[in-house]
Amino acid sequence: MNTEKNGGNTPVLKPLRGEFTDDAYWMELCDKTRYVLPKPGVPATAENIRLWLNRLEIKEADYREAMSTNITDMIALNPDWPLRAFVGLLLEYKFTS
Repeated sequence: MNTEKNGGNTPVLKPLRGEFTDDAYWMELCDKTRYVLPKPGVPATAENIRLWLNRLEIKEADYREAMSTNITDMIALNPDWPLRAFVGLLLEYKFTS
């Protein structure tokens, strides 16, 4: 997390991205399954992504192979992505691969 350089410890958080081109497709995948996407404003954490891996019965090793990175690095690479986007990718992986 970035902090202000003026000596304060106030975190500077980037707002979460609200729109994704694939959102309609993710909703379509949800309509075909029993899953419901998280709300757009929910931040992604390693813990909640692991919860979704468990729900979708995806092994973390399979996630690393499919995404070519681990969960923590994926979050760091996409700091403005909400949990919804990560879950959308997991749904794509689970139901289209």
